[in-house]
Amino acid sequence: MNRMRDLKVEIEGAYKEEETYWKEICKNTWLKEGDRNTKVFHGWAQTRKMKNRISSLMDHNGVEHFPEDEKGEIAVKYFEDLFHSASPADASELLEDFVPIVTERMNQLLTAPVSDNEIKKAVKAVKSDSAPGADGMTGKFFQSYWNITGAQITKEVKDFFAGGELPQDWNFTQLCLLPKKPNPTLITDLRPISLCSVVYKIISNVLCARLKRILPQIVSPTQGAFVSGRLISDNLLIAHEMIHGLKTNPNCKEEYIAIKIDMSKAYDRVEWDFLKLLFEKMGFTRTWIDWVMKCVRSVSYTVLLNGQTHGHIQPQRGIRQGDPLSPFIFILCAEALVHVMNRAEQRGAIHGMKLTRKCPSVQHLLFADDSFFLCKANLPEVQEFLRCLKLYGDSSGQFINFQKSAIMFGANVDPIMKRLIAEISGIDKEGGDGKYLGLPECFSGSKQQLLAFIGEKPSKRLKGWFAKKVSMSGKEVLLKSIAMALPVYAMSCFRLTKHHCQKIMSAMASFWWNACEDKNKIHWLSWDKLCMSKDNGGLGFRDIEDFNQALLAKQAWRLMNEPNSLLAQIYKGRYYASKDFLDCSKGFRPSYAWRSITFGKELLKKGLYRSVGTGENTFIWTDNWIMDSTPRLPVNKERDIEVNRKVSSLLNVNGQWDQEILQRLFPPNEVSRILKISPGNVEDRDIWAFTDQGAYTVKSGYWFAANVVKNPTMQRSQQAQEVIDLKKKIWKVKTLPKIRMFLWRAVSGALAVAERLNTRGMQVNETCKLCNADTESINHVLFQCQPAKDLLQVTNFPADTQPPRSLLENVKIAIKLTAEANIGTEKNRAIPWLLWSIWKNRNAILYAGVQESITVIINQALTEEAAWTAINFPTPPIIVVPDRLVITDSWQRPQQGVIKCNIHANWRSAAFLIGVSWISRDHQGNVLHHARDALTSSPNRIEAELRCTIWAMQSLKDLGFPHIIIGLDLLSAFQAIVNVVNWPRFRHLLRSIDKLRESFQSVEFEHESQSTNIIARDIARSVLRDGRFRSYMALGGPAWLHDRIQREAANVNL
Repeated sequence: MNRMRDLKVEIEGAYKEEETYWKEICKNTWLKEGDRNTKVFHGWAQTRKMKNRISSLMDHNGVEHFPEDEKGEIAVKYFEDLFHSASPADASELLEDFVPIVTERMNQLLTAPVSDNEIKKAVKAVKSDSAPGADGMTGKFFQSYWNITGAQITKEVKDFFAGGELPQDWNFTQLCLLPKKPNPTLITDLRPISLCSVVYKIISNVLCARLKRILPQIVSPTQGAFVSGRLISDNLLIAHEMIHGLKTNPNCKEEYIAIKIDMSKAYDRVEWDFLKLLFEKMGFTRTWIDWVMKCVRSVSYTVLLNGQTHGHIQPQRGIRQGDPLSPFIFILCAEALVHVMNRAEQRGAIHGMKLTRKCPSVQHLLFADDSFFLCKANLPEVQEFLRCLKLYGDSSGQFINFQKSAIMFGANVDPIMKRLIAEISGIDKEGGDGKYLGLPECFSGSKQQLLAFIGEKPSKRLKGWFAKKVSMSGKEVLLKSIAMALPVYAMSCFRLTKHHCQKIMSAMASFWWNACEDKNKIHWLSWDKLCMSKDNGGLGFRDIEDFNQALLAKQAWRLMNEPNSLLAQIYKGRYYASKDFLDCSKGFRPSYAWRSITFGKELLKKGLYRSVGTGENTFIWTDNWIMDSTPRLPVNKERDIEVNRKVSSLLNVNGQWDQEILQRLFPPNEVSRILKISPGNVEDRDIWAFTDQGAYTVKSGYWFAANVVKNPTMQRSQQAQEVIDLKKKIWKVKTLPKIRMFLWRAVSGALAVAERLNTRGMQVNETCKLCNADTESINHVLFQCQPAKDLLQVTNFPADTQPPRSLLENVKIAIKLTAEANIGTEKNRAIPWLLWSIWKNRNAILYAGVQESITVIINQALTEEAAWTAINFPTPPIIVVPDRLVITDSWQRPQQGVIKCNIHANWRSAAFLIGVSWISRDHQGNVLHHARDALTSSPNRIEAELRCTIWAMQSLKDLGFPHIIIGLDLLSAFQAIVNVVNWPRFRHLLRSIDKLRESFQSVEFEHESQSTNIIARDIARSVLRDGRFRSYMALGGPAWLHDRIQREAANVNL
């Protein structure tokens, strides 16, 4: 018997491995838990393989070829021609007057010696499951075995950056051809994706990480792609506003045109000599240019078609789609186009479009290879625009496809001028009804028709074949990760109509409840209830309208907090030139995008909280600066109030609260709340009340919209709360996801038993057909019917009582017994499987006429539980650990000349003191100093960690260390320090940290794992544990931690 069970566990393990294999092959990542979906993944993989298969290709003579070798020859010849240099024109005229923008400091950052830590981060940045290069090695392999491969890879990468060559096999690339559309026959219908080796990607990622840090300073604000802080939606919204101006603005609609340009094979045509010259003009150093050009020039290709390789190509131009560095190279190339367009505008040959006198001029918008231009509708300006394009194309290798380009004319442009412009430009297509960056260019027509594709896309996806094969737990993940993601981009820019919202939710609800496309089943619960969070008894699906508003509120937050962005400047000049953003109206003849953003602003304003700094810009009685469950005005004692009185009047000369004034103006409870607010020497500002950092997030915005705005005072009965509490426990039961979903449905009354069917108006006999003794309710089927009792008898499930227990009581007992299963009661772990088997057995009898014996059903349930538990919760093997075990997750020494200081704040609650510590070490791991102290209480751990950071930096400043690294293990505090803008709640502390940075020649911050920060943690804990409240600093480390410090310095496990 034991041997049989062991074999079944092995089979279960094999099934899981097979499932994982097909999951990776099919490239679908939405289904996070297996639940034996091998069939699903296999089907997906087969569909993907058929979809990507190229059956035939036509040569340049129009002859169609079917044999693989002939198709390969066509592809190789095409790419040999494409990658052959076109002998570009001299770029001196194009780059004339180009002012270097890369500073000496930037070059120092770009060309600094490459550290081990940089290389390790570059390895982590490689997608673990992305397609491998020609060597077949994936990112996951290197990440999993870095402790073995890391030393050699690190050495070879450093050799390259020290002036070595890039080995040819590192940059040998398979050019994988994927169809752009179904059943392609032309080579231009295929998209080439470069499969680079992971070793090359490590080098590329190191270069990318450095380059990304300076891109915002060197790339024009009219370029929106691949630059930190800039979004595709910015370009889209600006273009939408400009096109709206062409239709409605009295000045623009008579004088201006917009031109959308299509660049053919943009990456593949970049000329290498032009690229090198441009880098030189921009001010990059020779070292950096050499590194990048080695990555570009050393590439060689083979074509991968239908899984077979063909030919060998040595290119003379082009950059690769699939190389992490390529997008950044391309936007730097586009700076040449930006330069020549700006130069033309400066000398008056081209005029950008201004919506109002206070709006900035816009004459181009670039997002990767999507280009959008604006100029006056006259022949001289159009000719100058075409000359600029030709100059850029002849030098860089870019080729403009005028057949795919389009012109949008102002509403009142003369028809004769339209015809002349079309003739000299060669652009016959008139735009306005097309798409830009994937969304409609113009919203002058019916919103219902323009946005119809948004509702149709999820509906089409949900009608696929997989609906018949995915369990309800799989459907849950599918709906959340794919169906909800499809309309997100559109909903981030535009408000969907109620019709579209309802259409999407209706399609999702139908997919959730129906097993087949053509058969409608009962929707046991409304979509509103399913959209409630799992903490509130629902499934956490999203209400589309609320989600749409939360996404648009993010746009409103960005306009409020990034007033210098091009988008914010345009909106301000157009709609709120003399007003505050939060107080502005929709304005006169607003665009649909602006109306959508004001819809999002309505939600944002309700959740904003006035964070007090100096108090100079906060009014006591009219600003929401008190925080309870939501932001509110303070409660006052006196009837007569001074409306314009500011919070600064409540502070004393030291910037702290004046308690005497507080007690005179506010009730005692209000005074207590105010005293918990920490004023500081920073400006007052509005922050988002429902995140730790004080910055708005879509997740928190949706929670606020769904739980606070809609249900501000939701009251539940005791029984309703018991049901919700039970549902929350169900999600923690250790069993298959589909069984957890089944238990949730049972408690929700969402199973088709006779009693529930009658409540939906179906006239059926309520008597249980298995025992003919009682009404067929969910409780009866699962716990009271004789077959159910027979199955549960193998466990310790108690016999029924008089009166009988309710369904809730029985499920509570089942969950409790499952969770407490131990030695002697192992079979209790199988209770969820037994309940699932009871339901399946009932259905098999009623609908298939099949009845298994009780013994067979019990054995099957016990076996499935044992196999699942063995795979998902295996007993750890007994391992003999050697005295010195080298590990990868260990404390890292700093470089010579740098002091590393690990810190920790031991925060317990807002009512306690905080134990803090720091310990400084040199490049050999020797302890220089350590310190501990007890700080006054803080409202949260993040503030405590930041105060500890300030204390440690002040100490290191006093000690005179010029180069320091601060290591802290609280991720949120680390993120706040390195990304100050997104953590406005703690701006007073973060400003102090920034001020202290100026006292050092160099300061770095590192996020440590808890295991590598254990010494600082133990010192901090000793403050409160041992009552060591006196502040002190000492040479060396504490004697009681000597051995641990020595082992950590030697880079060994503790």
